[in-house]
Amino acid sequence: MGVLARARPCSRSRRILFWVTSITCAVLILIAMSVYKFLAITRPLGEGVLVVDAWIPAQTLAESISIFNSGRYRYLVVLGGPSQETANISHSTVADADLAASTLEKLGLDTRKLVKINVPDNSSGRTRRRATALRSWLDSSQTSTCCVDVFTVGVHARKSWILFRHALGSRYRVGIVAGNEFRYPPRFWFISRAGIRIVSRNLAGYFYAKLWIAFKAEGSGSLKRSVGSGLSHIP
Repeated sequence: MGVLARARPCSRSRRILFWVTSITCAVLILIAMSVYKFLAITRPLGEGVLVVDAWIPAQTLAESISIFNSGRYRYLVVLGGPSQETANISHSTVADADLAASTLEKLGLDTRKLVKINVPDNSSGRTRRRATALRSWLDSSQTSTCCVDVFTVGVHARKSWILFRHALGSRYRVGIVAGNEFRYPPRFWFISRAGIRIVSRNLAGYFYAKLWIAFKAEGSGSLKRSVGSGLSHIP
């Protein structure tokens, strides 16, 4: 009887541990799945200019044509920098915007509505620089448009959206479209090496972008206050 009495609490503890572990794992899986949904946001406006990240995989790039044809877009703008693969092979570099534009032309996109913007690439701040280059083109070309939709791949969407909205300012409304991800299973990215690397990097990039914008806005506000305070003392 003593052995049975000791065995029952032990068995009960194991069952409790099993259910606690199972529930915890289920919650973690749901959180991980929600991270992808949060980052891979799609909120298109469906008009104006469709902006496409030139570096995205070819399968995802092909989707931009159906997006363009289904909306009321005037131009499809491809944003890109030097192709690293080509640069490693030879001393001359080919912009990935050129490569992406060539692919879109072969897939039947009307070249009269295609615009290429080559942006000098760097190890950091790529999305921010491309958003700034788009703003320069919109202003210099005097393109009369109210709206910009940014087309990118998967979890890169959330970061791209906030950076393009910041760069374009209040003059343009900005939407976002997250193209399909083919490099790893989107819902279960956490079981893929590529998925863990890409999702983690973009989650960190999103928080960094939010902090960068917040600190920049705070710095601009402090500068304006100091300038205003200085002006108030001018007779």
